[in-house]
Amino acid sequence: MQFEPLTDLRDPAVVIAFSGWNDAANAASDLAERLIDGLPGDEMQPIDDENFFDFQATRPVLKREADGPWIQWPGIRLRRVRHPERDIVVVLGPEPNLRWRSFCQLMVERLSELEPTLVVAVGAMLSDTPHSRPFPLGLYAASEQLQDRLGFETSDYSGPTGIVGVLTQALAQAGLPTASLWVSVPHYVANPPNPKAQLQLMERLETVLGVTLDRGDLHQQAEQWVTAVDELAGQDPDIEHYIEQLEEARDQEVVEENSGDRIAAEFERYLRGRNDR
Repeated sequence: MQFEPLTDLRDPAVVIAFSGWNDAANAASDLAERLIDGLPGDEMQPIDDENFFDFQATRPVLKREADGPWIQWPGIRLRRVRHPERDIVVVLGPEPNLRWRSFCQLMVERLSELEPTLVVAVGAMLSDTPHSRPFPLGLYAASEQLQDRLGFETSDYSGPTGIVGVLTQALAQAGLPTASLWVSVPHYVANPPNPKAQLQLMERLETVLGVTLDRGDLHQQAEQWVTAVDELAGQDPDIEHYIEQLEEARDQEVVEENSGDRIAAEFERYLRGRNDR
């Protein structure tokens, strides 16, 4: 397949999602798939260098179609999605197994050519959050300009990281306006799919990108998912009690987050963002 370079991008934004360690319940990669499936677009040259993948850890897939079988090799897909308001380049694939520094340098080169106005890497992590409450979202950026304009925060995380953490740092150091968006999902229902996590990521991504995205029946799927978990938890008094404890802890966190000092800080950041326009 031949891939033509894209030269007519409209106010391009980049959304990145990797399956694997950074993608609890497949929330981030499922969101990226939804973006790709929901709008017309154009495939770009993928990143499928075999030097980045261990095929015993990330297996090729044998597929069969009318004209015969073929092998789908692991790789990173890049697709320009033509949204009515702006172009969105979706980067989606498995977390590379090998040579992350070389991979990140290649990604910096490829994305720099697009001259994006914003790059957002999306991820999901397991946490002690109850399924019955809104999931915590984290929006992080090193740039003070992005923090003020879009309400992102500075991450204070220190510890092991995945390709999302490594790549976002490389992109930011290269001067690209880069941020990350994370959702925390309940560790006791970690199996995919998690439509509630997808929905919350999509809602926040709409705000960050300044566009309206097609949610389809995602609201209904999220409600059905919560109901199904309620029913399963109700069959075990110990699990039900554990979830009640998580709910109490989360409700207290929300009260503290909505304290006067926090609201004042948010308002001050909003005013700084207006002054920078």
